[in-house]
Amino acid sequence: MRLYVAVDNQKFKFVGNMAKTFQQLTETVSEGQAVKVLTIFYDSVKEKRRFKRELREAGGNLFKAAQNYLSWWNSVQQRRQKRMGKLQSKRAK
Repeated sequence: MRLYVAVDNQKFKFVGNMAKTFQQLTETVSEGQAVKVLTIFYDSVKEKRRFKRELREAGGNLFKAAQNYLSWWNSVQQRRQKRMGKLQSKRAK
């Protein structure tokens, strides 16, 4: 995903998967700043759907959508790590 945004008349480019892009966005932008999407290029249709769904649920607020997506992504990664730990312990027995 490539995301080009304008934050208070400054332009930023974020590149990577959706999680990395949103992580960069939340680190660069603070809450309360005006964020406007200039251009976005998706890597897949699934990513496009997810981005639009998150933006719609956040009422068009890109910063809030990024925070919501990252909280979901982190919970998925924690469950994955927990599951992998259980699989490795079963294999060790």
